[in-house]
Amino acid sequence: MSNVQPWHALLRRPVLLVSFLISVPIACAPRAMDVPDAAAPGAAATVGAGTSTPPATAPTVDAIIASEQARVGALRVLHARGVAELRWTDEQGTHFEQGDADIRWCAGRGVAASISKFGDRHAWLGSDGTRWWRFELKTAPSRLVWGMIAASAPTQAAREAQVANPRFLGIAPLLPRAGAVVEVRDGLAWVELEQAGGEAVAGVRVEAGFAIGTLEPRSVRAQWNAGDSSRVDFGELMLVETPGVAQGAWPRIPRRLVAVREGGVTALSIALDSARADAEAADRPTLYDMDGLRARFTPETMEEAQ
Repeated sequence: MSNVQPWHALLRRPVLLVSFLISVPIACAPRAMDVPDAAAPGAAATVGAGTSTPPATAPTVDAIIASEQARVGALRVLHARGVAELRWTDEQGTHFEQGDADIRWCAGRGVAASISKFGDRHAWLGSDGTRWWRFELKTAPSRLVWGMIAASAPTQAAREAQVANPRFLGIAPLLPRAGAVVEVRDGLAWVELEQAGGEAVAGVRVEAGFAIGTLEPRSVRAQWNAGDSSRVDFGELMLVETPGVAQGAWPRIPRRLVAVREGGVTALSIALDSARADAEAADRPTLYDMDGLRARFTPETMEEAQ
C-alpha cells in the first residue's frame, strides 16, 4: 500500500467528511482519539462509588438558542489550522494516518479545506453553498468528485453533501427547530435542529447534544430515512482570535472533533492548533469557486456523485 492510500480511503468515507469540514483547532501535539470524558456523549452520570446524581432538568429551547448565538453567532470568517488523524479497519487490520489540515470558512461564500503531508497537498475539499466537491490530487488518475447540496433523495451524494454544513464543524450556531422538545439522554440535553443545506429533501434528521449546565455543544448526529447515521463528537471549546474585539467576546468553537459512523469502525479526528477570524485569509472568492479550482488543480478525471 502506498503512503497516499490512507487519505484516498478517507475521501471514500462520506460520513467522515461531515466531521472534517465542520470543525477546526488545538494547541500542542494532538491526541486525536482520546476525547475528554466530559465531551463523551455517553459519559456516565455517577459521582463516586455507588452514588448517582439526581435526574437533570432539561434546559429550555430559548436558553440553547441564546447560548449558541453568544458562542458563534457573530462568527463570519474563520481560518484554522491543525492536524487530521484517520483510523480505520479493513481486511488487513487496523490502520492510522495523519496529515496537516488548513480550513477556511466564510459565511455566504463556503468552506474550503486542504489536507497535506510533509508540505505536499493530498486533497482539497469544499463547497459554495450550492455544490460540494473534493479534489483527490494523489490518486491515479487524479480526480474531482462533486455533487449538489440540495439532493432530491437520500442518496450517497446527499450524505456527502453534509460536508458543506458548517454546523457539523461547530462553527455555526446549532439552533433548535421550531417546536422542538429538549430531552435528557446519556447525560446530555438533546434537541432536533432546524433543517438547512438541503436536509429536508435529502431526508435527514439532525440533532445536537449539549452539556447540561454550561450548554456547550458536545455532539451532532445525523439520521437518514434510509437508516444510515453518523455522529460528530466535540471536545472542549477554544477561543477564536478576533481582531478588534475584546477577548471576552471572542467566539468559541470545538478544539477537537471526532467523527464516527455508527458502529465505530472508522474515525476521523481534527485537532486544531490555531483559529482566527481572519477575513484576509478566508474572505477570498477563489477558495470557493469549483470551476476556478478545477483549472488550478487540473484533475485528470471528473465525476458527479450519484
